[in-house]
Amino acid sequence: MMGRKDRRKKLSGIGLGHKTDGCPAEVVYGQRIKALDLLLIRLKRNGATLGILKLILILAGLLALGRVFSSNPTFSWGIFGFALTLFIAAAVIHESVIRKIGHFTAVKTINENEMKFLVHEFPETADAGIEFQNSNHSYTADLDIFGEKGLFRYVNRAVTAVGRRCLADWLQSPAGPGEVKIRQTAAAELAQKIDLRQNVASFGMDADNSSRKLDSLYQALDESFVILGKKWLRTFLLVWPMLTVAAAILITIKLSPLFFLFFVLIQSVLNKRFSKQVGHIYGLMSRSGKFLSAYSRVIGEIEAEDFHSEKLAQLKDRLSAGSQGASASIRKLSRLLEWFDARNGMLHVVFNNIFLWDLNCVCGIEKWRKQNAAHIPQWFDSIGEFEALAGLAALHFNNPGWAVPEIEAESFRLEAQNLGHPLIPENERVGSRVELGQKGKAPAAGSLAIVTGPNMAGKSTFLKSVGVNTVLAFAGAPVCAEGFVISPARLITSMKTSDSLDEHLSLFYAELQRLKMILDGLSRGEPVFFLIDEMLKGTNALDRQKGSVALLKQLTRRGANGIVATHDLELTKLENRDEWVKSGGPDPEGIQIANYHFDGYVEGDKLVFDYRLKQGICQSYNALLLMRNMGIDV
Repeated sequence: MMGRKDRRKKLSGIGLGHKTDGCPAEVVYGQRIKALDLLLIRLKRNGATLGILKLILILAGLLALGRVFSSNPTFSWGIFGFALTLFIAAAVIHESVIRKIGHFTAVKTINENEMKFLVHEFPETADAGIEFQNSNHSYTADLDIFGEKGLFRYVNRAVTAVGRRCLADWLQSPAGPGEVKIRQTAAAELAQKIDLRQNVASFGMDADNSSRKLDSLYQALDESFVILGKKWLRTFLLVWPMLTVAAAILITIKLSPLFFLFFVLIQSVLNKRFSKQVGHIYGLMSRSGKFLSAYSRVIGEIEAEDFHSEKLAQLKDRLSAGSQGASASIRKLSRLLEWFDARNGMLHVVFNNIFLWDLNCVCGIEKWRKQNAAHIPQWFDSIGEFEALAGLAALHFNNPGWAVPEIEAESFRLEAQNLGHPLIPENERVGSRVELGQKGKAPAAGSLAIVTGPNMAGKSTFLKSVGVNTVLAFAGAPVCAEGFVISPARLITSMKTSDSLDEHLSLFYAELQRLKMILDGLSRGEPVFFLIDEMLKGTNALDRQKGSVALLKQLTRRGANGIVATHDLELTKLENRDEWVKSGGPDPEGIQIANYHFDGYVEGDKLVFDYRLKQGICQSYNALLLMRNMGIDV
């Protein structure tokens, strides 16, 4: 039987090997698609030939059976046996070919999907992570992390429920500097293991993507033992079916059938006694054999690979826990559950009352659970982390020009060169240089960037670019920039705030809740990095100005760092130290406030924007021109 490493070596000969260094992603995917097309043509031709051969062998066997009562029955039986043997061999090979066709078809689809990702098109099968949306999260809703056009859909390569959950957690919960570095190293190594990543994704497609099935499995493994605690019952399950079969055989030598029926009756009574417990366990674990078999193949691919990075080596070690290792153990449970699913078959009543089928299946599951249940969480967590890393690795491979972020664990600092939004195509993306904070700055002081500019000039997109890349950096992914340095901080945004009929919140009160989230973080001593688009837009102009100035002073004095996009030029005066003191605040020692802007120019009756971030205060606005263009007399 060909091992996994041998199979990958063979794939290298048809253009699906590991050597991808230096080749553009679109070239690699294109070559793989062509090689897979040729391979699938050959496999389908072989499958058709085997199908014809099976039909010929069936006809030959039937003809041989028809001549059993001829003058030479021995020869006819020999032909029948030979045809049957060849048919079984052909059937086994044909089934293997069908599995390969399914696998390589899935791998081809994966490469075709990657070609779409390269041009910023989402494949229809790309998961948007809708179930992870949370309007109360500190940043995911504002930054469109989840949704049809969200970051999760662009990054995610996981096909199992555990992988999707893990990636969603990484995008919602920033990691510490040490963990970020470990993930970065692992993702960089995994980026070049394209066969491994795509094989795992292909095999994982057979796993039910519903997290409910995995939750039911966990619940079943937590159930109390039905059989293992009863030693007499374990012995009975082994001995009584053998006695029942023996009684059935003895009927042929004129033993009374009542003796056999007695053994069957006892089994029927016992099955009735435990029917409720058995039905409960079956309800939790039914039809999970295929689901677990897919996970077993996924784990087998990871177990067969050699890794150098700390994270990937740890994941592989965790999968080796247990007496047999994860893949062999889960494959065994998969077979047990497939046997258990015989409850749905027409002959279940017969098997169950002769072999105590259900109880023996439950006994086997309980033995497996006793040996392996403690390892199940770390096995599935390892699969989830591997799939999450595969998503980060795909970003590495598809975007070799993206920077690996530096996490600077001293005083707050954000510095980025040619920063862009990862979901904007490269030919449309305009990069920005960002600097906030500096080395050695007093930790009690905050840094603030105030960005002004006309409508549609790029302020909101800039804030989202900063936010989304910060999320990627803290997840351990590469970022859409030529260089990126950031310090650990809790990211909090207030950008797409709206009133809520469900929660009976006005726009203004909803904004205050987001701003209070920043103040609460500071009260807990957390380093906070905030992004705010148009502060206090739910109230009148005078209150908005006074409230915004007061809040920004309070935030920066307490050490918060952030970026505010606004149309309110009053806020830009905060850059002037004299104005700050004149407005009633102490001299902001250590506090850094700088003005930036986007602008545009008029060309005919149209506004044209270059979407470039510039220093200073914006001097051009477009509201009146837009109103005129709509026919409003201003």
